Amino acid sequence: MSDPQLPPSGTGANSAEELIAGGKVMSIWDHLSELRSRVTRALLTVFVSFGLALAFVDPIINILKQPLLAVLPAGSKGLHFTGPLDVFMVDMKVAFLVGVVCACPFWLYQFWKFFEPALYPRERRFILPFMVASVVVFCVGIAFCYFLILPLSLKYLIGLGMEVGEPLITIKDYVSLLTVLTFGFGVVFEIPVLIVLLAMLDIISVEALTAYRRFIILAILLISAVIVPPDPISLVALAIPVYAMYELSIVVIRALKRRDAGQSG
Repeated sequence: MSDPQLPPSGTGANSAEELIAGGKVMSIWDHLSELRSRVTRALLTVFVSFGLALAFVDPIINILKQPLLAVLPAGSKGLHFTGPLDVFMVDMKVAFLVGVVCACPFWLYQFWKFFEPALYPRERRFILPFMVASVVVFCVGIAFCYFLILPLSLKYLIGLGMEVGEPLITIKDYVSLLTVLTFGFGVVFEIPVLIVLLAMLDIISVEALTAYRRFIILAILLISAVIVPPDPISLVALAIPVYAMYELSIVVIRALKRRDAGQSG
């Protein structure tokens, strides 16, 4: 990252309450105002999405519970509830989950636009590609969770439990698990995008990424163990694609660096 053009002395630009953003000085209050505006817009889109999802929450729940029903033993009555508010709270939680997922292009856009003024003009060209990539990998992470990890985890865990008893799974517990896995996978799949962005901003280097590869593998395993249910199949199923994306991010960084070097040469 090149040195910024500092404004003349006496303008107060060196104050602790001011930051340089895109060649102009912004006070901390300007940043807080911008943050409030972006967060408000993001929450508004999530709220609208939440309302639309709430109108169709019953068919949505029927879709979301299919991975569980597929692994329950024959004759099982499916999901249960233990309290009068359980179904209502599940409806709210499912609508919120779907609202956040469906609104991800909008709130991720607000996220990237908030940081755009802090970048120099040559760095702002990365915003649109990374904005699109972050939406794509977030959706891929959720799809990967729903179609692969969730069925594998449920099959293993329910099979393990049936060795000692009969499954009696509540809708509240199932949706809680689904929510944690969905957001967890969506966020974890964002990591390669952030790595490439940090490298293009010269905050980290390819050399550092390759030198600390063994520690990255350990970190991926630890994060996977926290996110997925406590079974080895799910852990490995998450760790392998995340590590593959980490290696892919290194390849992408090298290609982008070579292209920039060729253009500057």
